[in-house]
Amino acid sequence: MSAPFRSPVPESNPRDRALFRVNPMSYIVIAIFVLAILWPVTAYPLALGWLVLLPLAFGWWVARTWTRLDEDGVQLSSWRTRRSVQWDEVKGVMFPKRGFARLVTTSDASLPMGGVSFHDLPRLSSASRGRIRDPYTAPGPNSTS
Repeated sequence: MSAPFRSPVPESNPRDRALFRVNPMSYIVIAIFVLAILWPVTAYPLALGWLVLLPLAFGWWVARTWTRLDEDGVQLSSWRTRRSVQWDEVKGVMFPKRGFARLVTTSDASLPMGGVSFHDLPRLSSASRGRIRDPYTAPGPNSTS
């Protein structure tokens, strides 16, 4: 007897609402890049063998870049480092024109929030339990203005 079919959970509604990752479609880009370099690398392995390192490095970056929000604060992970910022050190979030959102601390340091973009603002607000406010949502009936 087989298990019942369950549809995949879309990225816009993940199970772990407090975890933000780089779009997993990036792995398809890596696979296409591997196919694109396959012929040149096999034809000239001594001269172009180093090209194999590029998709490996990009895959490492995709796998290691994430942001998680919890009761203690914000955990940031990049391809090189992992850092934790307590909530009392968080000043706000900045959204540059390109790239991921940036966490601004009380010491005016700007840290990249891997996997968080502008369209994640409502999810970011709910995962932070209102500590990071979404200015585009309507205030609830219990809020005072």
